[in-house]
Amino acid sequence: MHLKKVSKKIILITGGKGVLGSYFYNKYKTKYKIISFPYRLEQIKKLQEWLKKKSFQYFIHFAAITSKQKKNYNKINLINKKLPIQIIRLLQKNFKKDFKYFLFISTSHVYGFHKNKVSEYARRKPFSKYGRTKKAVEDFILNRKNKFYFKIGIARIFNFTSNKQNKGHFIPDVYTKIKNNENLINLNKNRDFIHIDDVARSLELMIRKRKDKALNICSGNKINLVSLTKKLNSISLNKKLIFMNSRKKIYQDIYGNNSLLKKLGMKKFKNLNIILNSFLYGKKANINNR
Repeated sequence: MHLKKVSKKIILITGGKGVLGSYFYNKYKTKYKIISFPYRLEQIKKLQEWLKKKSFQYFIHFAAITSKQKKNYNKINLINKKLPIQIIRLLQKNFKKDFKYFLFISTSHVYGFHKNKVSEYARRKPFSKYGRTKKAVEDFILNRKNKFYFKIGIARIFNFTSNKQNKGHFIPDVYTKIKNNENLINLNKNRDFIHIDDVARSLELMIRKRKDKALNICSGNKINLVSLTKKLNSISLNKKLIFMNSRKKIYQDIYGNNSLLKKLGMKKFKNLNIILNSFLYGKKANINNR
């Protein structure tokens, strides 16, 4: 008696060369057949041809220009707003029966600053161009939710890091400043940091369960940036820190409520020590510890 071979589910992704996209690919490439769009996202005709040729169940849109990259606003608007909307329209227009779920990678930046822990129902008032473009795509999805032939999820990802992350993100930037004996200015604010592996696990859970709502991808922990900086220094450089204007509280906080993520099935999250060690030492850090 021959058992029928179970074929892998197919996930198409954009942004497969980015930090998060490549991490997700490497983590789940044996569980799923993951195919990354091989051209620049602006080549929309090639994307359209690519979609028509593929059979797939899931699509994850990782590609984006972050808020800290060079401020070419026209390009940010194109990549972060116009093209994701165009991709969703292409998937709707060329809908295939097997296609079940589109996951849009959004950001905590859509919320703007909040004094309290933010839930998915909190006011969204972005403070950056990056956040505004992501909110525009969210609005497009949320306003037309019942018109799509497939389910759409929104992953609002909070701060994560990686040893492959470029400057322009908090941990790589503050590490460089400590290393170069630079002043550390205005750090008395709170953020939420989540390990990149926990981000990938959360996204896989969303597509597996086809979660069709916005979801905070965060640790649920409020972390003060002064404390984080001291901890990073203590496990790596052991330099004298020069804090400037960090005694006065600055109300520019963003930290998340992850109760809906836990309800979906994410029960354990890696702590700050593991997050920082993963940034410093990459694969040498034990990401299996909680």
